[in-house]
Amino acid sequence: MPFCKTGNLGSILEKFIESIQSIPEALKAGKKVKLSHEEVMQKIGELFALRHRINLSSDFLITPDFYWDRENLEGLYDKTCQFLSIGRRVKVMNEKLQHCMELTDLMRNHLNEKRALRLEWMIVILITIEVMFELGRVFF
Repeated sequence: MPFCKTGNLGSILEKFIESIQSIPEALKAGKKVKLSHEEVMQKIGELFALRHRINLSSDFLITPDFYWDRENLEGLYDKTCQFLSIGRRVKVMNEKLQHCMELTDLMRNHLNEKRALRLEWMIVILITIEVMFELGRVFF
């Protein structure tokens, strides 16, 4: 029955949220967040996998094929979904996922900016070294 999967996906999402919960707190406190590019990409992969399971691999958003041939059960299934607020629960889970995506995107952008800054400094240092060699050649 698809309803049993809801709790499992919800607990996986809650564990993921707990795993990144320290990041906004650290940013708020002005602390450095020590996550590597690989760790951020892993978190993004986890998010996409979870989002895929919720929206594409589960039967939360559509009536399973099993009920199409059994109209009496399909009505019961629809009423059960309404009673359990499946649509609202999926919407809430997607909103949480979206918030997590925004946070991981922020971290990825921050790491990319750090990497770009480091490359810019390397270029400046290399240009400075080249200028020093040219000046040394001109004066000696």
